[in-house]
Amino acid sequence: MSNLNIASIVSGLLEVGVAIYAMRLTRLFGSKRVGWSLFTAFFLLALLHISQFVIPWLNLKAVGEPFIYAIVSALLLMGMTHLESTLKQFDRADSAEQRAQAEVQQQTAELRKANEELEEKAATLRTEVAYRKQMQEQMEHTHKELIAASRQAGMSEVATGVLHNVGNVLNSVNVSAALVADHLTALNIENLARAASMMREHAGDIGHFLTNDPKGKRLPDYLSQLASHLWDERTLLLKEIGFVRSKIEHIKEIVAAQQNYGKALGVAEKVRVEELVEDVLRIHATELAQHGVQIQREYAPGLPEVITDKHKALQILLNLITNAKHACVESQKDPKKVTVRVINGDERVKVSMIDNGVGIPTDNLKKIFNHGFTTRKNGGHGFGLHSGALAAKEMGGALVAHSDGPGTGATFTLEIPLKAVSTPSKS
Repeated sequence: MSNLNIASIVSGLLEVGVAIYAMRLTRLFGSKRVGWSLFTAFFLLALLHISQFVIPWLNLKAVGEPFIYAIVSALLLMGMTHLESTLKQFDRADSAEQRAQAEVQQQTAELRKANEELEEKAATLRTEVAYRKQMQEQMEHTHKELIAASRQAGMSEVATGVLHNVGNVLNSVNVSAALVADHLTALNIENLARAASMMREHAGDIGHFLTNDPKGKRLPDYLSQLASHLWDERTLLLKEIGFVRSKIEHIKEIVAAQQNYGKALGVAEKVRVEELVEDVLRIHATELAQHGVQIQREYAPGLPEVITDKHKALQILLNLITNAKHACVESQKDPKKVTVRVINGDERVKVSMIDNGVGIPTDNLKKIFNHGFTTRKNGGHGFGLHSGALAAKEMGGALVAHSDGPGTGATFTLEIPLKAVSTPSKS
């Protein structure tokens, strides 16, 4: 066997191997890709080489070798086209994969960044929550201190009102006492003593003395005039003493009311609101009369009892009647009038102080209960209404204000629930 024949056999076997590998590609990727064209081409080449040895007498070169090589070339060209298409698809797939990986990496980076931002925000939020919690605790502490200060200020205001009104009553008592002293000093007791002495001297001839002696003749008229004068003085002194006694009783009532509400501090108990209002008016009666402020009472019939802290209610109402008096005095209207109205509705008893004083601007109504805010020109500290609003809230009620504007007066209403709904705070 010649070397040429061996080479042809080896070449044929290799072509068979390529055909088998092409068949494998066909099974892996399908007939539309490289496999069938390469398989057919190399299979024909293998037949061409092997047939020369199996059938030596077949002269393919003469009959069809050029045609077979043309077919093989066409199949190889087709396979190469398919191969190019496949490589481009793989290239596109690889590019798409790279883009996808890049997008995944970018999204991962963005997610990592977003996660870091979320962690930062979470840390900031935790700090904010801790700060707000601290501020809330501080506000609660401040609120307790403010309530305690409000209660002390209310007690001080009650005591100041009591002392002021007691002082006014004592001034009246002092005037009456001075008048009594002046009249007692003006009594001509010495002349009465001289008349008695003259009668003792003439006890033995009293009849002759009274009828014949010039001094004795004037003595009966003098005694009659003196008796009439003493009667008038007695009447006047009894009237003044009665006035003094009534003022002393008024002082006792004011002090007793203050003591009664002082003992009731922090205790919820049954209260008749109209009686509470009368205590307030009694405490301020002298001062209201001194400034010419008229009180008009409008109490609804059949008012129920409420269960509340009498001291807090008294503190609020004393401040309201004081403010109403100041509003009337500042307005300089005549007459100065405060209407005290007590009604029942919506499970609450409502006490309104309605004055015809200076009124309140609309803008001020929004901040009338703020701490430190006051519209009083002299002596206002802006604490009474604020502490009153706090006390009303503690009682489960409310303190509200209304005015149609300057010069129209104002209405302040304390709403007290029929039953206590909160436990008073301990100072």
